[in-house]
This record gives sequence, structure tokens and C-alpha cells, in this order.
Amino acid sequence: MLKVLETRGLEIPPEVRERVLASTDMTELDRWLRRAVFIPEASALLDTVSS
Repeated sequence: MLKVLETRGLEIPPEVRERVLASTDMTELDRWLRRAVFIPEASALLDTVSS
């Protein structure tokens, strides 16, 4: 999902990058990847509100 965010031209805050790279939860990673396609800013990736 980092590549998706970068391709979309979104700036990725360090805390988002670190959390994504540290995750080993495939369900969480899948949810984030799906969100990465349409969120307005990378910081919204980790929001806990279901989308």
C-alpha cells in the first residue's frame, strides 16, 4: 500500500510508514491496501473507522 500511496502522490508520514512496515497481520494489511486506493491523505490510512 505504500507504493499505492506514493503513486497517488500522497506524502506518507513517518508514523504511517513505520506502522505499515511493522504489520504482519494480513487482514489489517488487506484493509489498508483497499483504503489506500481512495483515501484523501496517507494519514487517514490508519483511521479505525470502518470504510
